[in-house]
Amino acid sequence: MMFDDAFGMAELCAETFRGSVRDAFGASIIADVLDPIRNQIGLLRSLHEDFERVSTNVERILQDARSLIL
Repeated sequence: MMFDDAFGMAELCAETFRGSVRDAFGASIIADVLDPIRNQIGLLRSLHEDFERVSTNVERILQDARSLIL
């Protein structure tokens, strides 16, 4: 899918950074920057999947309607 690679890269980056965090500043970067970015990409991925599903259904309905006209 369109956002799967971006989500995977964000997840990998966050986990790699999380493994090296040893202080509150690093933890705040995770909580305030990396996790929200990952969450937003996850939301975009979900919205894109919903859009694709609805688009496919609309296309199918249009094809059915076109077949009735002919």
